[in-house]
Amino acid sequence: MLMGREDGTFEAWIMPVKVLRDFRISVYFDGSLEPVPLADLAERVTVSPGHVTITHAHAAFTIRQTWVASLEKPAAAVLLDIETSRPLRLRAAFTLEMKPMWPASFGGQSSDWQERDHALVITEGLRRHAAVVGSPHFARASEQVGHQLPDRTVLLEMDITPEIARRGAIPIVFAGSGAGVESALKMYRGTLAEASSLPNQADAYYEKYLTRTMDVQTPDATLNRAFTWAKLATDQGWQCDDGVGCGLVAGYGLSGASERPGFAWFFGGDALMNSWSIVDYGDFARARGVLEFLRDHQRSDGKIEHELTQSAALLDWSQYPYGYYHADTTALYLFSASVYARHSGDLDFVNRSWPSLDKAYRYCESVLDDDGLLSNVKGGAAAVETGALSGRVAKDVYLAGAWLAALEGFANLAVMAGHPDQADRARAQLEKGRASLNAWFRSGKGFFPFGRLADGSTYDALSGWQAIAVAHGGLDPQKAARAASAFNRPELSADWGVRLFATDSPAYDPLSYNDGSVWPFVTGFTMMAEYKNHRSQAALQHLYGVSALTGFSGPGFIPEYMGGDRAQPLSRAVPHQLFSSTAVIHPLISGLLGLDGDALTSALTVAPHLPANWNEVQFSRYRIGASQVSGTVTRTKGTMRIRLSVQGKPLRTVFSPALPPGSSLISAELNGKAVTARAMASDVDVHAVVDAGSAEQFDLVLRFDDGVELFPDLVAAEPGDRSRAVRLIGTHVEPARLTFELAGPSGMTARVRAWHGDGWLREGVDEVVAFPVSQNDFSHATITYHKP
Repeated sequence: MLMGREDGTFEAWIMPVKVLRDFRISVYFDGSLEPVPLADLAERVTVSPGHVTITHAHAAFTIRQTWVASLEKPAAAVLLDIETSRPLRLRAAFTLEMKPMWPASFGGQSSDWQERDHALVITEGLRRHAAVVGSPHFARASEQVGHQLPDRTVLLEMDITPEIARRGAIPIVFAGSGAGVESALKMYRGTLAEASSLPNQADAYYEKYLTRTMDVQTPDATLNRAFTWAKLATDQGWQCDDGVGCGLVAGYGLSGASERPGFAWFFGGDALMNSWSIVDYGDFARARGVLEFLRDHQRSDGKIEHELTQSAALLDWSQYPYGYYHADTTALYLFSASVYARHSGDLDFVNRSWPSLDKAYRYCESVLDDDGLLSNVKGGAAAVETGALSGRVAKDVYLAGAWLAALEGFANLAVMAGHPDQADRARAQLEKGRASLNAWFRSGKGFFPFGRLADGSTYDALSGWQAIAVAHGGLDPQKAARAASAFNRPELSADWGVRLFATDSPAYDPLSYNDGSVWPFVTGFTMMAEYKNHRSQAALQHLYGVSALTGFSGPGFIPEYMGGDRAQPLSRAVPHQLFSSTAVIHPLISGLLGLDGDALTSALTVAPHLPANWNEVQFSRYRIGASQVSGTVTRTKGTMRIRLSVQGKPLRTVFSPALPPGSSLISAELNGKAVTARAMASDVDVHAVVDAGSAEQFDLVLRFDDGVELFPDLVAAEPGDRSRAVRLIGTHVEPARLTFELAGPSGMTARVRAWHGDGWLREGVDEVVAFPVSQNDFSHATITYHKP
């Protein structure tokens, strides 16, 4: 891995060893005594999935350096494309590290200049782990006193004439091995031989990856770009380490002078949340690998690991307190295994993993309270790790929601594995747990409180943490619907996502890791809760807000978390966090498109919530078992058409697209023949339900009288912005009247856009809504439409 900044400085890792940091290149020319740092000349960055090129421009020369990592070997390269009419002397300066990822350590690091290979060889005391940094053009190296690793900057220099520059890119290679110096030198020489082809190899891999996974094209370029980059960012989290295995790390960030590169550890909960998106876009082999890695590191009592360093083979990880201190990971394991098995139809995985799944279920049973919900005191941390509530939580709504999702998932797994008694037991516990959590609901406030504290009190704050229970807990529909509406209140929602706690919560702090910052992954939970409860305008605002963060602190990536008051990553936020990227994927596929498949019954549900102003959405390669589905959804005033094509085994398909509130069905045709469509009204929209039977081709046309749909205010926040979007927080549906409740910043005026069918009239002619100045930061307004 090469990881650095857009001025061309970087650090290099051969996992799990940090080789060097602060690598930078300077240029001498025309007899200058002082070098010109390339970092001062960086003009342009060009990013591809597998490599990045930084262009450095000077009046006397242009140097393009391309960073690329090998996809198959412990090696990486910098390729220097130089245009010059003058001789140049290039100096590479860096600090040697040769340190394993924290908390492991080496002793006796040393370095040695190898004249034959024009390379620096770095080893540790036992000489098992070795790294090589070199180039055929390096001619000089700073003195390596007594072969000891220096505590000062190392210098390597090369002389480049115009003739040498015209021959092609000049490689600088980083390679390593855990099998000694000769093995590392062999890896270095082999990488040198193919260095110029590494970018093409990376391009070919990612082109193949994109063409074998699901593709989505919407009318919105921001969503399309975010979706593609999110898939790439997720795939780049796959890591393999000798003695540890292959799994999904949480993210990447510069380590600086430390030995931990962001969250590049194996985090169980993060990986499981990411697996839902990996299943959605159809990489079943990778999703199974995520689950198997965690299964193989399961504790003897059934608990699933929360985190594992990549250097675990170099130490006794069991002596450290971090591995199993989270309570939610085991529940998420059961839920995620069910999601994977249901979509893939992989009963082999279920049967092979049944002892592990059963142990995980029994572990969760061991940390239940009498109310049938998981205990933070008995099981460990869940939503809160730091901040005002640290050490005070007895039970939180996020952990309760994860447990309810796990129980339904485990019941399904038990049926797949032929254990109906276990399924019945889990369903009985599910009913008890649902009843307990339903009782938490605050009718006067319209949401589920965060949790119960150790002193017996309830922390009644509105939070994003209730979302997994609202989305996957099977709670009382009316309570879930009201809670789903609460997510879009401006006290909780910013233009860039959902705060962990609302601004009016007792301990709100917009700069705190756990007390008020905005996390894309929790925003992803809220989107699913909103789509499942038909709050599609709010969900689209949240989806757009997170998507617009792509590239905010690293090209193609979405940062770990943001401030609560301003659109700015906080100082310790990791720039490339996988579960931030997958907050785009899963809500887009399973939420907005409403795709859900069951490979075991060969069933497909298509329940899109498309905005009225989207004329067409296309998708391809949605996988259900061995079948792949491609489709197009088109929408015009009064008409929706859904065409699907199934490759592989035919699928029994149920269509249930959402129509605006106040809509009424006129007719439905399937493959040119009239069919019956059922109108199923929720409290905020209408779904046209058609059971289309089993087939390989579907062409459904729905005709209807449009109701009224407000267009959400989609904002791409710029760094430092405060939230300014108008948010729809309630819809009241009557037979001939529709009332929409809006909220926005106090003192603001906003133009509200709407799509409405013939006969619907706005009460009042002014489309501009004023939010009066109030003592609070936010004000409310209503808009009403009626039919005469």
